[in-house]
This record gives sequence, structure tokens and C-alpha cells, in this order.
Amino acid sequence: MQKKAPMGPHKLLKICNGFFFGGLGLTAVIYLIGESYQWRGNDVSVFLWIAAGVGILIMAGSLLTAFSKLRCPYCGASLMAGGRVPTDLPHFCPDCGKDLDNCG
Repeated sequence: MQKKAPMGPHKLLKICNGFFFGGLGLTAVIYLIGESYQWRGNDVSVFLWIAAGVGILIMAGSLLTAFSKLRCPYCGASLMAGGRVPTDLPHFCPDCGKDLDNCG
């Protein structure tokens, strides 16, 4: 049985960003649909509340994954320096200084 190679930080960041912005988009669309329901004088259905909650959970899950798994492949230091949500990785690790552009 082959052992899987660990996922590189660039690929993990793309996945986390995709889920984060997908959840944000879902929440925004659900919010606009809910506002149009209220503008017409209708009550917002439970389905919309659940869908908005799912969007928020997707966003939170992607952030938790990024905070726990997005690390330097050389020294293991977190690449979420100072609690920031990166849209791209730094060129060098903030801890050990090694090049992150050419790693997995």
C-alpha cells in the first residue's frame, strides 16, 4: 500500500479559499433571497435559514482547516501569521525563512 504524500500549502490554500468564498457567496445569495421575501411581505422560510447556516458553517470550516493545517512544510510554523486570512502565501516562511514558492 502506497503512502500518500502530504498536500502542499498552495493546493490547500486554493481549496480553503474556494470553500470560504463559496460559503460566503451562498450566504450572500440566501440573504438577498430572504430580503426579497420580506420586501414582498412574506415570512422567510426555514429552508433559507438552514441554507444560510450551511453557508456560514462552510466558511467556518474552511477557516478552521486553514488555521490548523496551513503550515510550513519545512518547520511546521503556521502560515496564518497574526490570525490573518491569506489570499496568497508569503514567498518565504515567516519562521524559518525557506522558500515556499517551490514546495509541493
